[in-house]
Order: sequence, then structure tokens, then C-alpha cells
Amino acid sequence: MEPFQDAPIQTFAPKRFLLGLQAGVLILNLFVILMAGISVYKGLQSRRDLAIATAQNLSLVLDRYVAETFSKADLAVLAVKEEVERVGMDSARGRQDLDAFIRRQHERAPELLAIRTTNAEGVVDHGSGVGSNASVNLSDREHFIRLRDVPGAGLVISRPLMGRLTGTWVIILARRIERPDHSFAGMAHAVIPLDQFTRAFSALDVGPHGSVALRDLDMGLIARHPEPVSAGTAIGQRVVSPEFVAFAQSGRGAGTYRAVTPFDHVERTFAIRRVSGQPFFILVGLADRDYLADWRRDVAQEVMEVLLFTCLTLVASWMVHRAWVRQQAVHARLEALLAEVKTLGGMLPICSHCKKIRDDKGYWNQIEAYLNEHTDAEFTHGICPDCAKEVFPRSGKHTAI
Repeated sequence: MEPFQDAPIQTFAPKRFLLGLQAGVLILNLFVILMAGISVYKGLQSRRDLAIATAQNLSLVLDRYVAETFSKADLAVLAVKEEVERVGMDSARGRQDLDAFIRRQHERAPELLAIRTTNAEGVVDHGSGVGSNASVNLSDREHFIRLRDVPGAGLVISRPLMGRLTGTWVIILARRIERPDHSFAGMAHAVIPLDQFTRAFSALDVGPHGSVALRDLDMGLIARHPEPVSAGTAIGQRVVSPEFVAFAQSGRGAGTYRAVTPFDHVERTFAIRRVSGQPFFILVGLADRDYLADWRRDVAQEVMEVLLFTCLTLVASWMVHRAWVRQQAVHARLEALLAEVKTLGGMLPICSHCKKIRDDKGYWNQIEAYLNEHTDAEFTHGICPDCAKEVFPRSGKHTAI
């Protein structure tokens, strides 16, 4: 009967295990990186959406402020025009009453630098505010010429200009004064200082690198915070981004876009609006570097966490691999030992007479030779007492060895 052999201990194929371990670690890390990427992307979109909403709200507030400023100035000019046309200025009392009337209108709009009237030759003859007592001729101004030459011009708003009486950058709102026969008798006008818009813009929190600007329909700069260059020197310039040009040509009333400002080369998210009832655009820009600062810190932290997780998984997989290699070595050693032990297991064919053992090839071997081959045992030869009596019988003449 052949020696009985137990089933060998089963182990995973080395290559399959290693590939599975590597694939598992790779998939796990890719999943973590994907989740981190989605989180980063959603954070970016959330902050951009918040920046757009903030810029839109600020542009709406400024829209109302600018519209109200020009509306109040126009109402004052219209009231003065109607008063002049009603009472005339032929008598001294009429001129005094007109000056008092203009002062009352100015008190209702203190943000204006001055409210004045001119005669048909363009000479300032009445007014209230800065420089109103000075005599100056405005007949060469574009707004005066338009009112004189176009009877139905209505309200005329000038481009930004340096005031001759104020010495500062201003915008003029003017209306035509007519005689009873509808001939030209002069103009009534209000003087709006541009620095009042700059002060209002600077009060808004648009971040360290944000900007607020007011431009006319020709894209000329009227006011901006912060000033791109030395104060006042950029007024009237038309250097704008292509995105602004596209919006201005679209005819829309409001919109948003992202662009690099030609002034300072800062990338911003802009909300732009056409000022209600007025020929202006208001722009509010929030700089990416400002509203994405927290997001960038979050990204850096997210990257560090992903790198730490990746390192931990790599170290863990290396430790698992090392432990598995050791386990395989132990299994291999155990199988070798069991193989040696199992060769003597089961039923061994042995001769009942000479005590030889038959091996699995059918050969009969001395028992010591068989054991020496299949185990680590070594043999020395001697003789037991029973065999000694049989092999060397004792006699009186013979002494035991």
C-alpha cells in the first residue's frame, strides 16, 4: 500500500495577489483623488457664483445711486429753466428772485457743485455754488453749442471736462432756455463733480484688488476706483477689454463676464449694467485673487490630505506585501516539513521476516536505509541484550563481551 499523502496547503498565486493588491490601492487612491477633485471644483464654482451675485448686487445699488444723482440734477435744471422762462430776467427784482430760486434748488441737491444759467451769448449770469459769482463765457462748450443749434435737444449731458470755474473734473447737465417766441435765450445747467462718484465707489467693499467704474456709452471713463494712474489722468480714456466691447454692442441692459483689465492686468469677474434712464455703464469687478484666496487655501489643504492618504495607503500596501511574502515563506517551509513527515505516514509494507521496507518503486530496502532517506534521522549500530544472548551464547569457558 502506498504511503498516504494529505492535500497540500493552498496559497494564492504570487502574481495574482500582487496585482490584486496594486489594483486595489490604485483604485482606492484614484477614488479619493476623484472625490477631492469634485470637491475642489464645486468649491470653485460656489465661490465664483457668490462673486457674481455680490458684483450684481453692488452694481444694482450703484445703478440706483448714479441714476438718482443725475435725476435730481436734471430736476433742478428743469425747475430753473422753467422759472427763467416764466418770470424772465428783465428787471432787477426778477434777477434777484431767480438767484434765490436757484439757491433753494441747490439746497435740495447739495451733492452738486453749482447750478447756473447763461445768456444767449454763453456768459454765466446767475447761479449758486462754486464760481457762480464769476463771469465766464461757455459758448465754446459742446453742450452749449448743441442746445443753441438744436431746439429739441432736451437734456444734454456733457463728456467729462475740466471746469473753468471749479478747476476740477465735472460733468454738466444742461437744458435750453427759450424766449416766448422759442428763440434761444441761454442754458440752465448743473455741475456734477466726478470725485463724488469716486468717493461713493471707494466706500464699497470690493476687495483689495476689486474695481468699480462708470463709463459713458462711448466707453469713455468717467470715474473709477481705484484710480488706474495718477488722479484724473485716465478720465475719458477708452482702453477696455474685448468682453466689455462685446457687451456694449449687444444692447443688453445687464450681464456678467470675466476679463483681464487692461489698466492693471488683473483678472476680475465683472457685473455690468446700463444705468437706468441715463447714458452710462456701471461696472463692478471682483478680483479672482481676492475671492478665490480662501479656495486656494482649501485646495492646498486638500492636496496635502490626498498626498498624506496616498502615502499611508502605499505604506500600508507595502507592509501587507511584506507580511504576505513572509507568510508565503512560512507556508513553503511548513509544506517542506510536512512533506518530510508525511512520507512516513500511513501503512508501510515491511517484510515480516527480514524487516525490509518496500518503497513506492517496488524496491525492498533495509529499514535503516529507508528511514535515513525519508527523515533526518541518523543511525548507529549496536546489539540489544536479547540478540546478544542469541548471537553470543554464554558458556563457562567464554566470558561476556
